[in-house]
Amino acid sequence: MLFCFGLILPFIGQSQMIFDTLDLVVVEIMSQKIEKTAGFTVVQVDSSTRADYLTQNLAELISSTTPVFVKSYGQGSLATTSFRGVSATHTQVLWNGVNINSPMPGQSDFSQIPVYFVDQVKLYFGAASIFQTSGGLGGSISIENKVPWNNLLNIELLQEAASFETYRTFAGVKVGNSRFQSSTRVLFASAENNFEFLNIAVSRENPPVQFRKDASFLQNGILQELALKAGKRGILSAKIWAQENHREIPPNILVNAPEGNENLTENFMRGLISFDYFAGQSVISAQSGILYNFLNYQNKTSLTDADNTVVSSVNSIKSENQISDKLFINAGLNFSHHQVNSENYIENKIRDEGSLSAGLNYHVNDRVFLNLLVRQEIIDGRLTPATPSFGIKYKILKAEDFTFKFNFARNFHAPTLNDLYWFPGGNANLQNETGYSSETGFIWKKQIENLCFETSLTGFYSDIQNWIMWQPDSVNSFWTPLNLKNVISTGIEAGVKVSLKTGKANWSYTFGYAFTSAENKKPLSENDQADGKQLIYVPKNTVNQNLKLSYKNFSLGYSMNYTGKRFTTSDNSRYMPAFTLHDLRFGKLVFIGKSVFEVNFSIFNLTGKNYQVIAWQPMPGRNYSFSVRYNFGK
Repeated sequence: MLFCFGLILPFIGQSQMIFDTLDLVVVEIMSQKIEKTAGFTVVQVDSSTRADYLTQNLAELISSTTPVFVKSYGQGSLATTSFRGVSATHTQVLWNGVNINSPMPGQSDFSQIPVYFVDQVKLYFGAASIFQTSGGLGGSISIENKVPWNNLLNIELLQEAASFETYRTFAGVKVGNSRFQSSTRVLFASAENNFEFLNIAVSRENPPVQFRKDASFLQNGILQELALKAGKRGILSAKIWAQENHREIPPNILVNAPEGNENLTENFMRGLISFDYFAGQSVISAQSGILYNFLNYQNKTSLTDADNTVVSSVNSIKSENQISDKLFINAGLNFSHHQVNSENYIENKIRDEGSLSAGLNYHVNDRVFLNLLVRQEIIDGRLTPATPSFGIKYKILKAEDFTFKFNFARNFHAPTLNDLYWFPGGNANLQNETGYSSETGFIWKKQIENLCFETSLTGFYSDIQNWIMWQPDSVNSFWTPLNLKNVISTGIEAGVKVSLKTGKANWSYTFGYAFTSAENKKPLSENDQADGKQLIYVPKNTVNQNLKLSYKNFSLGYSMNYTGKRFTTSDNSRYMPAFTLHDLRFGKLVFIGKSVFEVNFSIFNLTGKNYQVIAWQPMPGRNYSFSVRYNFGK
């Protein structure tokens, strides 16, 4: 760019000597942006969609707007995800780059992640998860907090009242300038969750109407962020996320349990300190943090009152360097130390995890983009299988944004601490789950004036060996995990996005479809009826559609989600029927000076569908939500 400017500078100078005014010809200098995940499937939830789900949790956002299946036991109850047919432990969840999956069960509860505490959500499908961490045989989810450096003062209050005595209060204060920013967000939420349902356990033909009991929850939290520009090249930031979660665990409707039989309390605190140093086209980032998690489980029937405490230290340093307009390289080093004190283990346990990664992104030309990444991990002093990945993106037509993508990768997942040490039943001899995955597809984008259109089609294949499965021990009465399965997961994902601006109206429409076949290919015996059958609780078909219209200060939103049948037995002899949910949202903005009031009214499960995601765990029928949001900013 400087070279071009140097060439034209003498001519500009001569022209200014001859003419009083100049009409300069606009010269565009195009620079190709390095695509760090070219060839892989990464989906980012846009800010408008996030705003629509601001009072809800991450499980509700994902299940309503993506084809990812969310296995939920109900509002405020445990919610986990299944990417491309694999289990909840095969989904890695990262908060600002730090893995927050508990090392005990190896998963995260998405009902405990308020959307209000999240600025950006990205879903990494399949091998794309290796860009962040290993273990995501199905994928990973990244939640980020962003610093608004242009903010001077922003005050926000949000109050929601919903069906079943559900109340949520949110408040946020952001203050700062171009060098320092502070953001504080708080949450108070509670619900009795005493909804009506049809008890099909009593009668399928004439099920009686009953009220859900022992399903209340309480959730309080605070997220504090501080960011400081250190000199001209550095940014120092700190984040603290503390939250308490208490919920009753309702029994399934087949069981007649005592009132308040099961309760779960989970409190956590996560603290991070980060430093980013910018030097030309390079960025060096260092991060260190402490994660504390306390869980207490009580069960009156079994006389259980168990405490579990996990303290983790996480440390990382990474370097990203853009060598040229065509070449980008990166490297990272991570180390985590976990200490677990559990009444369900014979003794306290420690797990040390370290990883080293290196990758490059290379633009061969304007049409070919290559990705290569290798990650090596060490767990408790032992080398794990290396996880290389390769991706390519090819622009088929020069004049059109029509591209082909392909990737191939190896991945692994280490047994969780519960798999290894749970007493009774843990199996310290378990091997790592290992897998190979591949995907290919097409993406077409088109813009015609105010109309934007994007469509995608992806096919994926995954082969996972040594799949860990818990089953009853042949000698003892308890369950134990074994490396029993070889799971082949294949499928298709399709998506459409359309946006149109006409006058004072804005339209947007999204469609997502996923077909997933996840089958066990390793029979446990000659008479194994599960051989070649779909894994339990993996729907073959999921569909989601979202339509939104904004006109002046009014908005109307509609969403539809279809979840296909899920088998509940490994031989596929029993299943949960498919269901379709419809939701409506109405919104109105009112501007008064620098203040903005937003009023929203939502109807969930519009048709009053009687359904269950998990067998014998009823879900609410038609329900409502009303919220008022106040925002002042300058």
